[in-house]
Amino acid sequence: MQYGDPRQPLTLNMHMHHGVYITLPERKVQMYERDFETYMQFFSVFRTRCEEWIGGSDLMIAVENTDGFRDYEKKAIAYLLGSPKFGLTWDIGHSKAIHEKDVPFLMAYQERLIHFHIHDGTEMPPRNHLALGDGEIDLRARLQLAEEHNARCVLETKTIEALKQSVQWLRENWEA
Repeated sequence: MQYGDPRQPLTLNMHMHHGVYITLPERKVQMYERDFETYMQFFSVFRTRCEEWIGGSDLMIAVENTDGFRDYEKKAIAYLLGSPKFGLTWDIGHSKAIHEKDVPFLMAYQERLIHFHIHDGTEMPPRNHLALGDGEIDLRARLQLAEEHNARCVLETKTIEALKQSVQWLRENWEA
């Protein structure tokens, strides 16, 4: 199917905000981590309101990895994933640029992968949003995982030329 499976739910993508921090003489203090109970109370309200708002409609909210989940964010995401209205977006280029540090978390919840942002990337120097084939990612393995989970995939590049190159790479290297 050229534009995805219409039986899949509409997906809203969200990023976690790391929150503010206070710089002390000897360290930085993440306020969400310091006030974790309050942080989680707000996530409880957020999840409940989203579930009420979505109701029986065919809609899901997917939490995307960006620059590395903090431990307190992982706990909040795990809580959100306790709801059938939430899933995960794996941005494979962002993942590569941060040395794949979110991969263990994403794989622990791989059954909740519903959306992928597909672009190539490198670790050193950290770069993402590259055309497919211009980086270091095992693209076939990531696309295979997306296919196994019937996840939607979005090609995410910054230029028209990179998009054209990525489409050509898919035509030559991937059979869906």
